[in-house]
Amino acid sequence: MTGRVLCIDDDRHVRELIQRVLDSAGHECVSAATADEARALLRDEQFSAILCDINLPDSSGLDLLQELRELHPDVATVMVTGRDDPTIADRALDLGALAYVTKPFAPNKLLIDLSTALRRREARHESESALREAHLETLRRLSRAVEYHDGETGAHIERVGEHAAAIARARGLGEQEVELLRLAAPLHDIGKIGVPTALLHKSGPLTPEERALVQQHTETGRDLLAGAGNEVLELAATIAWTHHERWDGAGYPRGLAGEQIPLAGRIVAVADVFDAITSDRPYRSALSVDEALAIVAAQRGTAFDPGVVDAFLG
Repeated sequence: MTGRVLCIDDDRHVRELIQRVLDSAGHECVSAATADEARALLRDEQFSAILCDINLPDSSGLDLLQELRELHPDVATVMVTGRDDPTIADRALDLGALAYVTKPFAPNKLLIDLSTALRRREARHESESALREAHLETLRRLSRAVEYHDGETGAHIERVGEHAAAIARARGLGEQEVELLRLAAPLHDIGKIGVPTALLHKSGPLTPEERALVQQHTETGRDLLAGAGNEVLELAATIAWTHHERWDGAGYPRGLAGEQIPLAGRIVAVADVFDAITSDRPYRSALSVDEALAIVAAQRGTAFDPGVVDAFLG
């Protein structure tokens, strides 16, 4: 297995030797003499693996290794050093290094350890990918649970996620935040599982007692999702709890106002209302898109965050 490799070592002769060994094995090798040079390369270029010395003139290789784990977790790291110290080796492995090679080294030893690190990196990616897909499937099934109970269509639930993501992107959120919101938003009404089906499908007006029971779904949703320690579910818990709050403070369950309401809740409030009023309900027919846009615009600054409405309409 070959790849693009960054070699970080302050000894020019070591860098040249490593480059010859790697080039002969089909790798593409780029070298840096200091941690700052390496950081600059990592900002602009992509690497499959990094070979790093412990002693660098401007930084400890272990400090750089910790940075790599946080900023470039997908890169396989191998420590190549003259310090044959089990304590340092353990520390390097704890910080994410996939191999530890001591100088002087045999070329085959370096190539074998680098190949092992690249294979471990690939196996880790495959495992993380499978875990992520299993997690996403769990989220999809949770959303379907709402669909079966509430009578919502799967299309509506997915559209709320897509609308929310589009608004977030227009508001200038980063792509990672946009994707989290797209995954979390479909769970906004998960708490309706705790509301009797007869109330959710009632065609006439609700009594005050019935309305209070329906509104309880925000608290139920938060209770179901919060505390999982997963960033998507934690965001979904926040959305479930806050997407019926209003900018003017007249919403529920806590009567939050303005920026007291988390941005994710403010975004999903617009996405949910727009898609709901353009969909058929037991108590009314769907409105046209133009009518729905006019309703959302009319509630700018009362029900909805003005900035979110502007992003949505824009």
